[in-house]
Amino acid sequence: MPNISEAKQAIYALKDKTKFERLIFSTAIFTELLLEHQIKPIIVGGLAVEIYSQSGYTTQDTDLVMDGYEIADEILKELDFQKIGKDWIHPVVGISIEIPSNFLTGDYNKVTELPLDENMKVYVIGIEDIILDRLRSAVHWKSGEDREWGYRLLLIYFEDIDFVYIEANFQHPSEKDEFEDWLAEARDEKNRIK
Repeated sequence: MPNISEAKQAIYALKDKTKFERLIFSTAIFTELLLEHQIKPIIVGGLAVEIYSQSGYTTQDTDLVMDGYEIADEILKELDFQKIGKDWIHPVVGISIEIPSNFLTGDYNKVTELPLDENMKVYVIGIEDIILDRLRSAVHWKSGEDREWGYRLLLIYFEDIDFVYIEANFQHPSEKDEFEDWLAEARDEKNRIK
């Protein structure tokens, strides 16, 4: 997007798209504008799970980690987003963006660049880090949904997972215990499929 006016038009053009398309393409448009300021937003949270699960999981908003909160605020307002509480909401397109932190809980080297249509792209937290995020929620918040989706992502990407990285990043022994249960279940399931 060379300018904010074209970016705004592109956001409004998403109005009749699916929820996922509105979330991912609005994030790509926003990303392109932020990259002009050397700011690289990274998708975390539910939208990262939705991307990695190929829409098996669905979310209602976009969570981004980035520096440059003030610049992001200015750009979002220029794109007609309204700040309501912790979220920026686009009342016409029906999308919501939250910037919960300027610090990625994870490894920046594992962030995935996901190319989209028309030379657009987004950046997504690494698969190991989103699994660790769901693992922590399952253990510390007793979230059954996070346990289910963390386990599903482990199963889907089992052959590609950096297990050494995951094991080096447990924050509590209970996370290690839970993850070992997930691994045992995943291995059993993989063996049944063979």
